[in-house]
Amino acid sequence: MITVLKSTLLVLVSVLLIYIGFKAYENSNNFILVTKSLSQKNSAQKKVRKKLDKLFEELSLGIYDKHSKNKKNYDLLERQAKKFHKYANIYLYLFFSVYLLFVILFYFLDSEFLLMLTALTALISLFVALFSPLLIMSVYKNLPILGNVTLSFESKSIIFVIEKLFSDSNYIVGILVLSFSMIIPILKSLILLLYGFFKETNLAENLLTYIEKIGKWSMADVFIVAILVVFFSTKQDIYTVIQLQTGLYFFIGYVLLSMMGTTLLARSQHYFKEAAN
Repeated sequence: MITVLKSTLLVLVSVLLIYIGFKAYENSNNFILVTKSLSQKNSAQKKVRKKLDKLFEELSLGIYDKHSKNKKNYDLLERQAKKFHKYANIYLYLFFSVYLLFVILFYFLDSEFLLMLTALTALISLFVALFSPLLIMSVYKNLPILGNVTLSFESKSIIFVIEKLFSDSNYIVGILVLSFSMIIPILKSLILLLYGFFKETNLAENLLTYIEKIGKWSMADVFIVAILVVFFSTKQDIYTVIQLQTGLYFFIGYVLLSMMGTTLLARSQHYFKEAAN
């Protein structure tokens, strides 16, 4: 009965976290789309057109009102961008708050349940991180009369970085990022989850062996974060603005959750040995 209740609770919490993670991803992507549209309106060509529209509107005493209409549309897009960014952050905080709530509730009561929940939360966090934008990179220049003009706008996710590395023939770095940001993390989370389910069976020993082997690469997660930061920071100059986005925080969250899972595994093994003795 208790096992059924724990399994049901685990499923319910997982569904809730998937929903929250998806909403964070959705709002983050919408923020990128709207921000990209705003950046396109700040191109040199659009800026020239905006100046001309403003001049014609003033000369026609408001009869030609294209400038005012475009300004209203631009202000609307800015409000939408702020709203999407706000909700992306709200869902980000909510995601990890839900997990922390269950840590507080079950840390001293049921390490097995908490281990499985941590593994599932890490897995969900990883998938959100893979497809959500890591950052926005805008390159601009201040031109006479026109002001700040956007020269380029890019939004990058981990999936994009992997595709970019392979398309640029950076196969070694691409394989490293693919392995340590996707393959190994997914395997590690799945094995931790399976260990929680089969802890008292013969399969548990084999799973522990795999966990120990993967554990040797535990610092690779941090290494990947460093690679991503260096990959982006090397492209900065005085005309570049970089904004960190939801995807990077979810990946950092995965790294911390992975460490938490390892800690809970050691704690679970300790209690299991004490019970056996």
